[in-house]
Amino acid sequence: MKTNIRLAAMCVATLAAEVTFAASTQTFLQPQQVAAVLADGQPWSAHTPDGKTLKVTLKTDGTGSIRGPLPFTLSVTWAVNGEALCINGRMGTRCLRFSKVSGGLQGWDGDKPDLRFSR
Repeated sequence: MKTNIRLAAMCVATLAAEVTFAASTQTFLQPQQVAAVLADGQPWSAHTPDGKTLKVTLKTDGTGSIRGPLPFTLSVTWAVNGEALCINGRMGTRCLRFSKVSGGLQGWDGDKPDLRFSR
């Protein structure tokens, strides 16, 4: 029994280290590339780390909207800020760097995965 618990603990530690290592060796896209992809005026599904799904629409003029679990649409603005794309709304500002993933883009807040955009 103790061996199984130790083995499980080692597996969890190994997986956690792999996720951290993957984030630290991540190749990020230039924020201008991300803006060109995301700001096409069409809705994207954005999946949050806690499992919620949002509909995010960004326009080329730096405006957009987010629809989500709340029964109303929030207006947002967005801009490239240094190495990140920042989305600003009533709920605060989120500045993310992005990497390519199958079917879309993965946003990163520092070394933690954040919003994942897909269609």
